Amino acid sequence: MLVVEGIKASYGHTEVLHGVSFTAEEGKITTLIGANGAGKTTTLNCIAGVIKPQEGRILWKGQDITTLKPSQIVRMGISLIPEGRHVFPQMTVAENLEMGAYTRKDKEGVRRDLEWVLELFPVLKTRYKQLAGTMSGGEQQMLAVGRSLMANPELMLMDEPSMGLAPIIVQEVFKVIHQIKEMGKTILLVEQNATMALNHAHHAYVIELGKIVLSGSGRELLQNPEVEKAYLGL
Repeated sequence: MLVVEGIKASYGHTEVLHGVSFTAEEGKITTLIGANGAGKTTTLNCIAGVIKPQEGRILWKGQDITTLKPSQIVRMGISLIPEGRHVFPQMTVAENLEMGAYTRKDKEGVRRDLEWVLELFPVLKTRYKQLAGTMSGGEQQMLAVGRSLMANPELMLMDEPSMGLAPIIVQEVFKVIHQIKEMGKTILLVEQNATMALNHAHHAYVIELGKIVLSGSGRELLQNPEVEKAYLGL
């Protein structure tokens, strides 16, 4: 289980997280929804070790990871898929996937996971030698997820996986997210498409101006009048 306890984080002198606390259960999808600037990405970056909180702590499977380096956190089974995908555009699909496994020494496990990723994303197999920068946004998103899976993570942090994608591709992305959860992975999902996120989440939190203001099951928040008005366009 991931436990975030009272984290505060700043950019310069501006505090953007004001004591954020929540949990994400193993093998389930937990989502954070909120407006732009609410602190969603900052929260993920704190968990991934990219930003160090000024206060609070982050526990993964009972171990305090608050002060660890990103490379140490990756080795503990936590992988971040950043907003905007950030594939390596001048590298091939194959090279991008290889980069995802850079911390691993188990060559047989890497080979097995590569076969699994290419089975999960057939488009990556057909584009295997193609430069990542020449692919469509949806294909790059699949590559970003596949690259993350190559690290063999237990916890996947997904930041806006549907951003900028056509509705039909968004459906495909969430189908894959559900498949990954069915494989036993834990997913913490940050997503502005609140309807899709809540429909797939076991548990959900609403973050506003750096604070958690609502929580409940995905179904409960879908039916919450405040959430409907602010995030679901109803």
